[in-house]
Amino acid sequence: MDQDIQSQLDRAKELFQELETACNNDLQAKDVSGKTKNLSQEVLLKIRHLLDQSIYKFFEKYYFSNLSEVDKKLAKVYFPIVSKKEDLKSVFGRAKMSDVETKHKDFYKFIDSVQPYNQDYLWLKHLADFASEKHIRLTPQTKTETRRVTVSRGGGSVSWGPGVTFGGGVSVMGVPIDPTTQMPVSNNVVETKIENWVSFLFEGSNINVLGLCKKSVEDGEKIVKKILEFV
Repeated sequence: MDQDIQSQLDRAKELFQELETACNNDLQAKDVSGKTKNLSQEVLLKIRHLLDQSIYKFFEKYYFSNLSEVDKKLAKVYFPIVSKKEDLKSVFGRAKMSDVETKHKDFYKFIDSVQPYNQDYLWLKHLADFASEKHIRLTPQTKTETRRVTVSRGGGSVSWGPGVTFGGGVSVMGVPIDPTTQMPVSNNVVETKIENWVSFLFEGSNINVLGLCKKSVEDGEKIVKKILEFV
């Protein structure tokens, strides 16, 4: 494992931990600080740069030395994040790696498998959108609070949010629900827990800041390490 990239991955994790702390502080203060906004973007930028660096290492090993001086300067090498399969070839073409699909089939297949047109990697599109200040304004971020009730009994549980309303005569886990309070009546059978879920969203979207940053750090690391296996 490349030590420089490993240290940057470690730094991305540290930044995310700092972001979690900043978010918690802001939620208590009912405000969004500049620190939270900056850390959000720092985490995303760090992962975006790491993805680009890992692709560049592949380019360096298999393509750089064979290019003319002109093509070395013209090559635009970065981690592809595209919405359509046909666009993937274009990105590699601009990187002067147009034959990568035939010469490095397993590598190309992997990059193809982690594109946003695969549902599990839609987060990469959000990463690309929000990492650049030119594309998104992080101020102000939207703050939402959701009240959620969880009723547990034995090994099972039932949860519901504010959009659920119970009428009279309804029971959950064998315990009647009071239609006035929308809570289980007083009992010693089930455990009832009320949670206030609070999250910050990127402006103009329903994308959760901590959720996207966590996904980017965890899954981004997996992608980077897998790419480096080809180098």
